[in-house]
Amino acid sequence: MAPITIASGWPIEARRPLWGGIALIGLIGGIALLAPLFGDPYHQDFVHGLSPAGLPVGPTPAHPLGTDTLGRDVLARVALAGRVSLSIGILAAFLSLALGATVGMFAGFYGGVLEAAGMRLTDIGLALPTTLAGLALTALLPAGLLRPVAIITLLFWAYPARLVYNETLRMRRRGFVEAAVAMGEARHRILLRHILPHLRSLLLTYAPMNAAAAVMMEATLSYLGAGVPLPTPSWGNMISEGQGALAFAPHLFLAPAAFLMLTTSGLLLIAEGLKRIHPEGARFSWLAL
Repeated sequence: MAPITIASGWPIEARRPLWGGIALIGLIGGIALLAPLFGDPYHQDFVHGLSPAGLPVGPTPAHPLGTDTLGRDVLARVALAGRVSLSIGILAAFLSLALGATVGMFAGFYGGVLEAAGMRLTDIGLALPTTLAGLALTALLPAGLLRPVAIITLLFWAYPARLVYNETLRMRRRGFVEAAVAMGEARHRILLRHILPHLRSLLLTYAPMNAAAAVMMEATLSYLGAGVPLPTPSWGNMISEGQGALAFAPHLFLAPAAFLMLTTSGLLLIAEGLKRIHPEGARFSWLAL
């Protein structure tokens, strides 16, 4: 039986994960955008933010998500951390996808030296242990908010490069591409007019998965002290700080962990919805390279 579709032509079964993911990302993104409304994330409230014993306090009317060990508001910090983590993750995901797609498309279409060099670099990129390579790159790059962007881009570009390369090879053998070549159409025009449009569903489906992986990688680097430098909050370094306070202040760990989980879940739900809209994209996955 053919799937029932809505007015836009999307299958009904694609709506729930897609709109569910958009709602989650909208919620987290809205909290991040409104971060200044939640107060100063660096202000230390020694009156209401710490117990008489000097420990963090749990949720209170003044601090809805409690405070940390320095009396700083957790909601204000987790909202600002959302700005930082989402900005880094999404920017790195876009850059790695753009770089990887460019390398894969040129290598797959032009062949020769470009193909050999591009795919050997891609093989090296795919073979690297991601976390260890990220820590090694940390020692080579200057500290700052752009360091995790550069690290994630350098570590993640090879995944889309391989996907786009394989798909470009397939498209290059299609009749309409061979006809365009036989008619003498310029190669760059063939890439832009014939190859790139047919990569749209692949790139569209892969993009939210890549963003989810980039956000998780940023959190991993920050958790290990190699990402966002303190005192700037990110979900990763907040989780690292909260881990040591699990026994007496579990909210320090649970709040950033929940935001990170909801963000990655939302992005993966969007990817699932897009795969159901474009079933041909379901055979591509950055998890199975």
